[in-house]
This record gives sequence, C-alpha cells and structure tokens, in this order.
Amino acid sequence: AFEHQDVPFEKLVEELAPKRSLSHSPLFQVSFTLQNTPASALSLPGLSLRLMELQSHVARFDLALILTDTPDGFDGTLEYNTDLFDVSTVARLVTHFQALLRAALRSPDTRVDSLSLLTGAERQQVLVDWNATGAEYPREASVHQLFSAQAARTPDAIAVEAERATLTYRQL
Repeated sequence: AFEHQDVPFEKLVEELAPKRSLSHSPLFQVSFTLQNTPASALSLPGLSLRLMELQSHVARFDLALILTDTPDGFDGTLEYNTDLFDVSTVARLVTHFQALLRAALRSPDTRVDSLSLLTGAERQQVLVDWNATGAEYPREASVHQLFSAQAARTPDAIAVEAERATLTYRQL
C-alpha cells in the first residue's frame, strides 16, 4: 500500500473495474482516516492564511471515522449515510467504539476479537435482564388441560411442524 500510495483512487477503480452502482462507493463503504501530518502554516508575501474547518453535510461513504492528531489529543468526526443509519444507531456505535478502546487500554496484549464492545449496563441488559424469562408454571393443571387451553386461545397457530407438514392446534 505504501509503495503505491500515490496512485489516484480513480486510476485504481479504473484498473480493478468493479461492478458499479450509484448506491455505494465502488471498492469500500467504510473508511478510517488518521490525519497525523502536522498542519504547517502557509505564508505568502502580503497574505495571511489560516486553516478553516469546513462542515460537510454529505457522507462520501456509508461510514467514515476521521481522527486528527492535535496537541491536545485526537479530535474525531464520524460521518455516516443517513439513509442507512439514524442518530441513535450511530450514538450506540460510538459508545461501543469507546468501550472497545477502553478495553484495549486495560488489556493491550489481548486480541481485538476478544475485547468487549459492551458497556457494563449493556452487558447486564443482554445477559441478565433480557434473559429473565422465568414464568410460573400452573402446577395444578395437567399437560392435556394446558394443551386444550392453548388450542382455545390460538386455534389457527401451528402446533406441530415436521419436515414440510404442519398442523394447527385446531387440527391436532
């Protein structure tokens, strides 16, 4: 990649000739950019130049994370296609990315695929709260009575399925 880094993107697309679609970028849909080259001050006789941050309202890719190395640390921007993602999904993605970075800092020798993306609250929700499916079993009723009650509630629901054949509660 470093050897061919000066090849224009358009030339790469031309050479690879991927199947084109107007709905997405031809080679990839997600990008990560690290701007770590120091911004040098430009000066010309009689001119005063300074860098100006521009706000873009168009995402070139489905998802793009752009980090800039600054004296105070990294500044980041996450661009996303609003036809694919809503604000809450992107906010959750950012939270998961932060959790991943924290886990990597705590355990730098751990493989990335072994690090957790979940926050403590999400882990509780997924592993405990959503799995709290215990229900009281009516111990005074027999199996055939429970089956009859279910058939009365949902007569057209599928009761038995085997290979390609099905029977509703009514049929059974």
